[in-house]
Amino acid sequence: MESIAELFEKREYYHAFQPICQLPDKRRIGYEVLLRSKAGLNPELLFSLAKQKRKLPELDTQSFRHALLSFFRSSTEHTQELLFVNLFPSTIVEDSFPRFIEEIRQAFFPYLTRIVLEINESIMEGDCWHEPVFTNRIGELKKMGFLIALDDVGDAANIFRKITDLSPDFIKIDRFYSKELSSSEEKQTVVKLFVDFCKCEPQLILEGVEEEEDFACASSLGIAMGQGYLLGKPVRLREE
Repeated sequence: MESIAELFEKREYYHAFQPICQLPDKRRIGYEVLLRSKAGLNPELLFSLAKQKRKLPELDTQSFRHALLSFFRSSTEHTQELLFVNLFPSTIVEDSFPRFIEEIRQAFFPYLTRIVLEINESIMEGDCWHEPVFTNRIGELKKMGFLIALDDVGDAANIFRKITDLSPDFIKIDRFYSKELSSSEEKQTVVKLFVDFCKCEPQLILEGVEEEEDFACASSLGIAMGQGYLLGKPVRLREE
C-alpha cells in the first residue's frame, strides 16, 4: 500500500493557492495553500478519513512539507509574499512534531518569517487547545520565526481568551460573517467587535469575500485583509 508521501510524489495529492489581499486596495500580500486530491475528495472528508485511520498527523505534515516545497522552491515570482499553511492542533501536540518542525526549520530557514501557520478551530480538535503542550509549542514556533494565524474564528467570546493565551499574528474571521455583511447590522456589530479588540495586533482577515458591497463594508469597518473569490480563486502554481 502506498504511503502518503508517495501519493504526494505521484501528485495524487496537490495544492492550490488562493490570494490574500490588503483592504481596501486589493494588493496581494500572500496566499493560503489548500490541499486537493485528484480523486476529487472534499478536503474536509479527506482529513476526516485520515483521522479515522490514524493517519491525520502524517497527512498534515506531508501536506505541510510539500506546500512549502511547491511555493518556495518552485516559484520565482513570490519573493516577498506570505504563505498561510494549515496545521491541526493534534499534529502540533504529537510527540514527533518537534523533530519534524526542526527539519522544516533547517530546510526553509530563509523563509521562516514568511510562513504563517493556520491553526484551525475545528470542533474535533477542541481538546487539544486546552493542553499545556499546545500553548508551549505555539510559543516555541513563534520564537523560531513562524507567524501564527487562528483560522475560521466565529465565536467572539471563545476566541478572546485564545488571543490572550497564544498571541497570534493573524485572526481569520469565518466566511459566515462576510456573506451579506453589508446588509446585516448584527454581523457588522460582531466584525466591529473584533476590529476594536485587535486595534494593533493581531491583524484581521475576513474569509469568503465574494461581493463588492461586502468587501466595501469590511473595509469601512476596519478589516485589514480579505480572502475570497472576489479577490482570487485557488489555483495551482504555473511552475507545477
